[in-house]
Amino acid sequence: MPIPVSALIGSPRRLVTAIVLFLVLDLTVLVINLWIAEQVAQDAVAINLAGRQRMLSQQTTKALLLTTRPTHSEDVRRARQETDDAFGLFEQTIIAFAEGGEARGSDGTVTRLQAVRGEGGHIVANVRTLIAPLSALLSATRDAPDSDRSPAAEYMVRHNLEILALMNRLTTTLEHDSVRRTRDLRLIQTGAFILALANFLLIVFGMLRRYRSIEEDSKRWKEMARHDPLTGIANRKAFEDAVGTHLTRARIDAQPGALLMLDLDGFKGINDRFGHAIGDDILRAVATRLEAVARATDVVARLGGDEFAILCPLLHGRDDVNQLCERLITHVLDLPRDDIPGCRLGISIGVALYPEDGYNPTHLQTLADRAMYAAKRGGGNRWQIA
Repeated sequence: MPIPVSALIGSPRRLVTAIVLFLVLDLTVLVINLWIAEQVAQDAVAINLAGRQRMLSQQTTKALLLTTRPTHSEDVRRARQETDDAFGLFEQTIIAFAEGGEARGSDGTVTRLQAVRGEGGHIVANVRTLIAPLSALLSATRDAPDSDRSPAAEYMVRHNLEILALMNRLTTTLEHDSVRRTRDLRLIQTGAFILALANFLLIVFGMLRRYRSIEEDSKRWKEMARHDPLTGIANRKAFEDAVGTHLTRARIDAQPGALLMLDLDGFKGINDRFGHAIGDDILRAVATRLEAVARATDVVARLGGDEFAILCPLLHGRDDVNQLCERLITHVLDLPRDDIPGCRLGISIGVALYPEDGYNPTHLQTLADRAMYAAKRGGGNRWQIA
């Protein structure tokens, strides 16, 4: 019979709590995954823009130098425009690195940068300090087309390598920060996953443990249901099942055997006079004696009250039956009962044989029962074969 799910669940509140915790941890892992993906994408953009700053620095220097040469006015105008565009993009990106904000990519796409902290923040601050004079020089000449930009060109030539070195350091720092940040997020993700897995395993193993406990309880109850609670030997249900199973097999193999029904003589008087506690002690003692006399292949059972039964497979002939019954009576009569003086305890036995009396369990029990009552009417403490 399958075990109901409600039995495996145990406490619904505890199960719901475990499932909610599992879902929360799973969602946490998912959120961290999305966070990592977003962070990696942002870091990639920032690293790419930091690398682009080196190109813009070079482009600004080259364009400034072109504005100082005696060339065609149109070429000078284009060089000035290129300077303003390149340096404007450079400066805007540095401000975005320093304060957080929007920056434009080479294709004009606008992206939002987070303010750089730590060592990267110091580098960006140094770059801002370094380009501040250049920004002032270019701003002063931006509205005057014929103004001389030689001071700006000289300043850029003088500090270009320093700017390039700082941008190289910034790129390297951003890469290291990205790796560290991703590693930390992965550790958090791994921890959340381990917790989710541990919680899941706790649910599974908890249900398995409860399943085993229920199975063991079921087996124990089944065993208890098949044993007499007072004496510990088989009860009526277990005996009838054993008889039915054995006789089906014995009929096929034409095996001989005997079925014995036993009833104590004088037990009612003892029970009424000395009480049920003494009566129970006697029943337990009788069950022990019957099991001691019976063979290992025999099934000894208490059917109820002071009635017992024994199934004796492969018991050959009346001589073997007579010897067994004699031993049974002797052992019951030999019970030491100093606390019930003046009371005599005996046993009456009825025997049905197979294949002589057939293999029908009900018929054999009826014959053995009749024979037992015939033995009791004959004075008791004897056996009668049907």
